[in-house]
Amino acid sequence: METGLRRLRYFWSLSKELNFRRTAQQLNITQPALSRAIVQLEGEVGVKLLERTNRHVKLTVAGHAFATGCERVLRDLGDVIDLTQKVAQGYAGHLNVGYTDTVVSGRLPDIIKSFHGLAPEIHIRLTQAHTERQLDMLDKGRLDVGFMTGPSLRADVRTIDIQSDRLLAILPVDHPVGVPDQLRLADLADLPFILGETASWRTFNAHLFRHWDKAGINPRIVLRVPESRAIIGLVSCGLGVSILPECQVQTIDKRLVARPILDISDRVPTHCGWLSGALQPALQQFTDHLAQFEITQEAITAR
Repeated sequence: METGLRRLRYFWSLSKELNFRRTAQQLNITQPALSRAIVQLEGEVGVKLLERTNRHVKLTVAGHAFATGCERVLRDLGDVIDLTQKVAQGYAGHLNVGYTDTVVSGRLPDIIKSFHGLAPEIHIRLTQAHTERQLDMLDKGRLDVGFMTGPSLRADVRTIDIQSDRLLAILPVDHPVGVPDQLRLADLADLPFILGETASWRTFNAHLFRHWDKAGINPRIVLRVPESRAIIGLVSCGLGVSILPECQVQTIDKRLVARPILDISDRVPTHCGWLSGALQPALQQFTDHLAQFEITQEAITAR
């Protein structure tokens, strides 16, 4: 195959120059070596490709057709080599990326857009999934990387913290509690709560229950739903109140208000995680790009 490709290159160069001496010089080979290669190529193809005299060289009709085919083959080969090099360097390929609805309301759009500008030939397939499902998909090879609610409890998952959200109470604007500018957990203790369902929101809900346990509060949970949009919609209906990450309530409508909770000082982190030892080139490029979005531990714990 290597010899065949070399002969194709020789013939294509000769078809442009139509001069054995000049073509040999361009190819940095001897003229007899070029002549032998062309004779061998004609023998392999089984037709005469060139008309030769002592003074002139021209393509036969078959030679014209073969030269056109050679150009196409060599161009396609060049494209394949270029793509292969880009894949090896992490500038082409595929990435399967998981995300939660928290990060898609926060920094994920900026991360994906900026990475697409850096490596537009990497096709990113996005899958929305809760943290536990993303970890399962990582283990099964269905995700390369996931944006998940932290903290990470697995030693085999490498992470970069990229987002940190305050927890805010959301209530109907006309709620009987009066909706002061700031609240305490005790102000919400007797109110009906709408939370994310247990299976999908286990990691996030653990943050809430830790604070409720610390305050000695047993929340009155009346509904559990799969998505934050459903939580916001049901709170708008007046069916209860909830607590959500700040990024998810920045654009809530005028029927709702979001208020800080004075006795919840820590933030909910979102990190990007991938399995240790799983850094194929496109993933390496992606995680290197994430470094500019990494936040410090101080940012995660800041009020």
